[in-house]
Amino acid sequence: MKKLVSILLTIMMIGTLAAGCGKSSEDTKSSDGEKVKLTFWAGLTGDDQQAMADMVKQFNSEQDKIEVDFYSVTWGEIFTKLSAASNTESGPDVMLMHPTDLSTYAGKDMIVPLDDLIKTMDVNQEDYSDVIWKGNQVDGQQYGIPLDFHCMSMFINLDSFEAAGLTAEDAKVTSVDEFNALCEKLKTDDQYAVGLGSNYAHTYRYWYGLLGQAGGSFLDEDMTKAEFNSEAGAKALDFLADWVAKGYAPEAEADIDADWLGGTTAMVIEGPWFTPSAMASDLNFTTVPFPQVLGENSVWGSSHTITVPKYDKRSDEETEATQEFIGWVVENSFNWAAQSGQIPANQKVRDSEEYKALEMYQYAQAFIDQAEYVKYEPLCPGTSEFGADNELSPVANAVYSVISKEKDSVSALDEAAESVDKILGN
Repeated sequence: MKKLVSILLTIMMIGTLAAGCGKSSEDTKSSDGEKVKLTFWAGLTGDDQQAMADMVKQFNSEQDKIEVDFYSVTWGEIFTKLSAASNTESGPDVMLMHPTDLSTYAGKDMIVPLDDLIKTMDVNQEDYSDVIWKGNQVDGQQYGIPLDFHCMSMFINLDSFEAAGLTAEDAKVTSVDEFNALCEKLKTDDQYAVGLGSNYAHTYRYWYGLLGQAGGSFLDEDMTKAEFNSEAGAKALDFLADWVAKGYAPEAEADIDADWLGGTTAMVIEGPWFTPSAMASDLNFTTVPFPQVLGENSVWGSSHTITVPKYDKRSDEETEATQEFIGWVVENSFNWAAQSGQIPANQKVRDSEEYKALEMYQYAQAFIDQAEYVKYEPLCPGTSEFGADNELSPVANAVYSVISKEKDSVSALDEAAESVDKILGN
């Protein structure tokens, strides 16, 4: 009975997709002058969703050969829908993902390699940093074209810095001692130096970048076994835990953004998507790169990347239209950056006078300066279970347990490593 119910629910989901966000046989590609119709899916919400919707609207208005239907819900929901509609006419022609999704869906044969498609487009590997381009490969094949990249930088309240006798240059610390000295000067009876969420994915992302700085690796080279439960992993985590222990960050902090915007903290470490919110506030602020304090240059990073889901019955006209649309999105990623705050992955776009003329460019520079040493989470299927975006991640929960003083770093990371090894099949 349960199996029958499951089958019926799947059929109903596919039917809903076909009616609401897929493509029917009546409204697709035509060679008799009608528009070729494509569907584009994403997991964007809020300002990001609106920014992408505006781009699709612009594309549709600038030419009369192709019409793109944009559909976006939460990431969890969009991947559930993709699984239900994979390789059917109800599925998308183009889909936005993250690099950590690629190995999962390539392994399930649900997205296609783009190497041949890229050869026919004005998309060149030379226009991307090596880290960002190869971060979208699976087994040497290109499954995604990076639209943007995002990492972590410090947003600093310049009024708080001035009151402490500091300038923005003082925030560009290069050692733990320099970071601690900065925080000692910034903390007052009324304000903490920096935010640190007690149960927030960003805290995991900070630790991930610091793990790389300390010379550590998350997994072994074959991506079959955890390696983060190391001296480097513990060193990175203890450094974060000290922020709370030394009074630099609040205990059990629930909302790092609200605390910084409200003046509770002098610094917050955030991604470029936070820039529009910071600009909309009354704060006098700037950005500086993520603290590089443990030796090597490293910062957590990711991207929104453009993929093509598998559809065996896709026509030549659809394929050509897909190629044209993707090329246009990459070429016009300035528009995406201008609204969302995300950093264009394409170097030509980043170097354009149009992009540099944006008011937010002065804040984007801190992120751009880190493009060559961003560290992506492991590009393997298990990342969906133990990565930063999974609320049940055993690694994230290990990090939180140390920040909240429930466990020591060594035992917490050892326990998390056992869980990761099980996820990887060991």
